Amino acid sequence: MTMHVPTMSLREFDDAQHLMPPGLAGRTQRMRACATRAAWCGCCGVARRLLRLGFAAVRHGDGETAEVLVTEAEHYLGDGRHPANCPQAPPRPAVRDSRAPAQGQVPGWTGSPGALVAATDASWKHGTCGIGYAAGDGRWGMRGWTFGPQDPTGPRRVLVSELRAVGLLLDRVEDGRDLVLLVDSLSALRYLRAWRRGDTGLMPDGYDLRPRRSGAAPSLVRLTRQVVGRPGLRLEYVKGHSGHPLNETADSLASIARRRVTETFDSTARAEGLVEAFLHAWHRTGGIAA
Repeated sequence: MTMHVPTMSLREFDDAQHLMPPGLAGRTQRMRACATRAAWCGCCGVARRLLRLGFAAVRHGDGETAEVLVTEAEHYLGDGRHPANCPQAPPRPAVRDSRAPAQGQVPGWTGSPGALVAATDASWKHGTCGIGYAAGDGRWGMRGWTFGPQDPTGPRRVLVSELRAVGLLLDRVEDGRDLVLLVDSLSALRYLRAWRRGDTGLMPDGYDLRPRRSGAAPSLVRLTRQVVGRPGLRLEYVKGHSGHPLNETADSLASIARRRVTETFDSTARAEGLVEAFLHAWHRTGGIAA
């Protein structure tokens, strides 16, 4: 049962919103309908609760926590199932191809001493997929696409997407770096560990192993080579949606990547703000791997 969260009056929202730091003021202003009107929408109810907590954090001088809370509220507003008549429902423009990855690095982070820690994740919904990764040194990346009738993925789309997220990360992180990889999919972890043991012929059911149109090897075949060829790679399981900062970041990036396939918004700025916020939380915990 969804917990009812009362809406705010217009005056209550405006008074609280005017206290927000400049970087958050515009973002919270876009939640006005969620805060004051969408009483019957479960997604908006969760986002409204997070928004109230964010307003309270600002009143107590905790801007970092407010950033995390507002980011999570945006995640629910953009990713949740809104009723058709919800005033906060995101627009649904025509589908466009966003296969090209978006990647970057938030400056000012060096990661924990020793091995680099990173997390990957995938998001799949209504034939559209997004994958993402985040590392403790500020590096991040995401990619989204739609599944067409000739897609080589096969029936295990979620599993293959989880593995492709790992490939996107390993393409970015240099081979000589010791790496602790956090994965919240036990199925994906079983394949990665099997490949580490040398069982590189094991592939998800139905995955098409024919060379791609470009002549390149399939992405999972390339991934097996990367996994086998990285002696400094350590694979760890982390429970999804348990509050682990890097896992939550990768999950949110995957959702942004999936949404940017069908929506028009500044996904890069959204990703960078999210990574920055969660890295503050990650480093406050001392960078514990799992």
